[in-house]
Amino acid sequence: GEEVTLGESVADVESVKGVSDVLSPISGVVSAINEAILDAPESINSSPYEAWFIKVKDVTDKEELLSAEEYEEFLKTL
Repeated sequence: GEEVTLGESVADVESVKGVSDVLSPISGVVSAINEAILDAPESINSSPYEAWFIKVKDVTDKEELLSAEEYEEFLKTL
């Protein structure tokens, strides 16, 4: 039920080298939290399309996001 805002931190990811914020690409209301990711954070790397942090409803603002296919094409340009 908490609100998230476009561009603001919704989570922290810790690594050996430090802590990074996960910024929200949308504004809305949190409808679910993936508790499983707390016990297995490595799933973010091993299954990135299945591992999610939060689900958001009542979206009011969003960035222009890439589809999986668009992201794959973008990676080819690097």
